[in-house]
Amino acid sequence: MKPTKKKTAAAKPKAPLKTSPLALYTVRAKKPKPTENEWLRHPPILTAADWNRLREAQMTMPFLEAEDLLRVPPRPFLKWVGGKTSLLTQLEPVFPRHVDRYIEPFLGGGAVFFFLKHKFPKMRAFLRDSNKELINCYRVVRDRPIELMRWLDHHSAEFKKHGPEYYYAVRDEHGLTDDLARAARTLFLNKTCYNGLYRVNAKGEFNTPVGSNLNPGLYERENLLACSLALRDAQLEAEHFRMLPREARKGDLIYFDPPYVAVSKYSDFKRYTADQFHDAEQAELANVFRELDSKGCHLVLSNSEHPRTRELYSSFKIAVVSAPRFINCKPGGRGIISEILVTNAKHPKQPKPLLVPPVDPFFPETKYMGSKQRLLPFIVQHVTSLRAESVLDAFSGTACVSYALKQVGMKVHSNDFLKFCYYTAKATTENNATTLSEDDIGKLVSPNASAVSFVRDTFKDLYFNEVDCEFLDHLWPNLQEIVSPLKASIGFAAASRACMKKRPRGLFTFTGQKGWDGRLDLKLSMREQFLIAVKAFNNAVFSNGQQNRAFNHDVFDLEPDLADVVYIDTPYVSPFSDCDYTRRYHFVEGFCRYWQGCHIVESTTTKKIRSLPTAFATKAGAPAAFARLFKHFRGSKLVVSYSSHCIPNKAEMIELLRQEKKNVEVHEAPHRYHSGNHAHKVGDNNSAGTEYLFIAT
Repeated sequence: MKPTKKKTAAAKPKAPLKTSPLALYTVRAKKPKPTENEWLRHPPILTAADWNRLREAQMTMPFLEAEDLLRVPPRPFLKWVGGKTSLLTQLEPVFPRHVDRYIEPFLGGGAVFFFLKHKFPKMRAFLRDSNKELINCYRVVRDRPIELMRWLDHHSAEFKKHGPEYYYAVRDEHGLTDDLARAARTLFLNKTCYNGLYRVNAKGEFNTPVGSNLNPGLYERENLLACSLALRDAQLEAEHFRMLPREARKGDLIYFDPPYVAVSKYSDFKRYTADQFHDAEQAELANVFRELDSKGCHLVLSNSEHPRTRELYSSFKIAVVSAPRFINCKPGGRGIISEILVTNAKHPKQPKPLLVPPVDPFFPETKYMGSKQRLLPFIVQHVTSLRAESVLDAFSGTACVSYALKQVGMKVHSNDFLKFCYYTAKATTENNATTLSEDDIGKLVSPNASAVSFVRDTFKDLYFNEVDCEFLDHLWPNLQEIVSPLKASIGFAAASRACMKKRPRGLFTFTGQKGWDGRLDLKLSMREQFLIAVKAFNNAVFSNGQQNRAFNHDVFDLEPDLADVVYIDTPYVSPFSDCDYTRRYHFVEGFCRYWQGCHIVESTTTKKIRSLPTAFATKAGAPAAFARLFKHFRGSKLVVSYSSHCIPNKAEMIELLRQEKKNVEVHEAPHRYHSGNHAHKVGDNNSAGTEYLFIAT
């Protein structure tokens, strides 16, 4: 049975949006009608022997004493919009050093509870949420995990057979009365719906459409059992937050993570239950917050960075933290955003990072093969879940991953063997405070009497006209006169970005004006592009309170114990496209060195430089190179980005990691790659695939 394809309604580009703010999250799909539904009601009938095995397994679960509880750190078993896994390192400083009683009135994915329970095994937890299905799911995980896994195995098998048809049939089962069946339905829908988005209609019926992953993992056995252990003495109730003042005691830690105040007209989302969360509820919550403060409770609240939120909590301590945003109808709306933390602690430690610029720093994105810009929330979520303080981005490329991890407070070491990538990382990741002044910029764009004409003589009319080439010839000696290495890195990074902006797709694999389509980036002069890029890099500068570093080394020359986590994003060896970064970006790499020590291949029309050698760029050498790399950094936790199109394949990569690490997890995200750069590749680029994130500990 083939899955029914979704049909997305075409938007009218010029018409104003008249739908509700929830249109941001709406995915319209044609809902297939099931032709049969016998497989819906229950898993296959269990024999007496099956039930005996289940009971024995339940009885032999390792219920540990409190001191030994949670040797396996539990992680949220649900996907949850607004989950706090990626913010734990920033939240931890505002929590007290010891927690006896913990209350969470907006439980959601439970990341904060699981984190604190692992840290304080004897902590008594009172977990609340107004979503009855959610609370029921937690209760079943606590009390009946083995039976729940049996149900989920059944759902998984049927979903693989019937696809979206099965999803919508399960979704329509609104009247289930059996708690186990309800919990299995909730977890199944959560893992197979669009982006894990829990959304209900006015009747309280779950109505999120099916997602694109037709082979999801519904649970991880070890983690589900760890969650069950963590929840074993937790009190779980479906209650409204207004009940808190009756239950709370002096000294209780209470963490609030309510639906957020909308930061824009279309960023609102509050349909976790049929009773939506409006401004009146936000104001009522603020009153409850003040009442609990007067009782002597230790309070922490997360919400959006918005004037209304600041107004409601103006009498309390407010700090700003950075968080990955996972859901937006526009890919550009996903990424790192600001949130606030409110606390009533008298002298709270400041969470990291505290963003001090008047506006949030924004990474100056540019087109680059293999850039992880659109995958940042996916990557940041899993890296921060490792609860580490430092990270090495061993193959930084655009440095967008380094920058995003800097934004969430980690100490970042960023490395790339290409010079222009190193300058970008130095300007954005290592740089905590230095910018180019107006005087600096004026000097950089002025003529220099010592300038030579190498760019004009070698590259005129290959990529840029004579005026633009002359500008680059004068810019180089001006950059050499800058004393500050950080200021110089901004200049080189801006020059590289300007050159790539003036090329179709940012590439230097072809000459002339092929691909010029009249866009503004191609019409602007090199001087204008440079000035725009300098402003972008200046605006990206901020401090996260860490001494971050950028390196321009061969990865094997780095110290093996440089960081707690090593993030690895090597060139992807694919049968569909080469991974020669030097060939694609030879001009900007040559400019950052002014072609000193570079061998220009004169016989080529592109005047490319000879590619820098790397064992990761060949099918024959990649497996051995990965094995050597994993061994080199075996003392750190390893996070590896790779693609379903590439060599080694998924199974081979797992085997390579297991040579050095005991535990290997694989997380997947659908992704569209843009690697082809020839006309015959258009429409036949094998660009749709799966992005893997291997985590080895």
